Amino acid sequence: MKEKNQPHWAMLEIAEKEAPGSTINLWPRVKAQVISSVDKGSRTIMSRRMKQFAFGLMLALLLIGSLYFVPSARAFATNIIQRMGIAFVDTRHYEAAPIQAPAEVIKVTPPPSLSIEEIRQRISFKLMIPTWLPDDLIYVHRSIHEYDPAEIEGSGQKVSIEYGRTADLDFQRGVLFLSVNDGAIPAPPLLAESREQTVTVNGHSGIYVYGGWQDDGRGDPTTKMGNLQWDDQADDAYLTWTQDGVTYLLEAHNLEADLDVLLRIAESMTSE
Repeated sequence: MKEKNQPHWAMLEIAEKEAPGSTINLWPRVKAQVISSVDKGSRTIMSRRMKQFAFGLMLALLLIGSLYFVPSARAFATNIIQRMGIAFVDTRHYEAAPIQAPAEVIKVTPPPSLSIEEIRQRISFKLMIPTWLPDDLIYVHRSIHEYDPAEIEGSGQKVSIEYGRTADLDFQRGVLFLSVNDGAIPAPPLLAESREQTVTVNGHSGIYVYGGWQDDGRGDPTTKMGNLQWDDQADDAYLTWTQDGVTYLLEAHNLEADLDVLLRIAESMTSE
């Protein structure tokens, strides 16, 4: 048997007395190190996520700012403007884009027609209605449409009156629409700016447009909106003006109505 190394065993004996082997427990220190590592990892992940969020926010702000200050982007945003009851698009700068036609026409049963008295009791602005109409417009439907006054100027109520040749107000057989609002008309028809004409209606400046968009290849190939072309021969006429703070929009479709007819209707309007 080999002899014991006296210095070696002496050091083991001293170590045993100072820290007996049966009482050594390294788990608290290991656990503390693990928790410390997890905390550091969590803080690292959170810090990384905050940096990513800040970077994304800064990138979005830069993108919005660039779109606003780039002339071409700003010009596109201002191509479509609303004047009175008509919205115009400057087709000279409009980029062709496909416009998907609806797959089917969904017919919605309108609410019962209101009387003139009911409408005037519910709105806060002065309403004028025509006293002269073409003889064949014998069917009438009146309604009030609500909108958000925070988004569009006005009281939040637009009056719509429809006149038709048939009881179902068939668009193809001829209809006349009258829209009235104490502000700009919500959801106005989008027309070609190059076709607007300045006219005088009841002593007030107004806008008249004749024609409409076609999707069958007819119309002016130099006046386009997507795959639509403006057709000066389309039987659609529009007249809008503002009187006593109220905007009026007349739309005649398939009635063979021109400016003279719309002016006669407008000049016959009264609030009595």
